[in-house]
Amino acid sequence: MNLVDAIRKAAQQSQGVQGESATPAPRAPASPPTNAPDTPHHEPEAMQTVRFEVQLTNQQLYDLLSWLARALHPVMTLREAAHYLRLRTAELEALAEQGAIPAFRVDGRWRFLKNALDEWMLLQKASDFGTHPEEKEESHAA
Repeated sequence: MNLVDAIRKAAQQSQGVQGESATPAPRAPASPPTNAPDTPHHEPEAMQTVRFEVQLTNQQLYDLLSWLARALHPVMTLREAAHYLRLRTAELEALAEQGAIPAFRVDGRWRFLKNALDEWMLLQKASDFGTHPEEKEESHAA
């Protein structure tokens, strides 16, 4: 069973348990706030705890923890950035040395800000699709 199925099953079981109670607990009528009489008052929903077990291989666990570390830590090493961009480290290092990709050095080693890489990728995508209208007009006129 995968994670999505486990969550669905837990939600269905939770709904089934709530639906089985014969008499719901009596509720006190909700009083509207004194400063806004026309605004409907909503009671906060009760928090529920759902527990499930996930079995992962060592590689899956490593990948999950690596992803979490990258997502939480904004500065990446050359290897981490290359893995994130799906490039070889030598290719990424060459791009960084050329100044073609946002990077900086710390103690002689390349570092990459995740947000800067994300923006760089968006710019690459935009330039690939030719988002410059004046360039399109010139090419159609020729």
